[in-house]
Amino acid sequence: MSDGQPAYRLLEDAGRLIGASVSEFVPPDAQLHLFNAQRELLLAFAAVIEHNAQRSIRNPRAPRAGAKRAARRPSRVTLD
Repeated sequence: MSDGQPAYRLLEDAGRLIGASVSEFVPPDAQLHLFNAQRELLLAFAAVIEHNAQRSIRNPRAPRAGAKRAARRPSRVTLD
């Protein structure tokens, strides 16, 4: 069992609870659209969890590729 599976199961259970309550109040045509959006959202969460789990396994203290150090203060811009 990988690190991402328990979090994914938690999201899946939350989706089931939402789906059960939605069926009582939302018309059947709208339910299909909501369930598809919910599935896409859960897949996105799972992808983020998996990505972060893999990144922390490789090197937890390494900066992200292409990440630049952010300046503490914005630079002053002169206006004409």
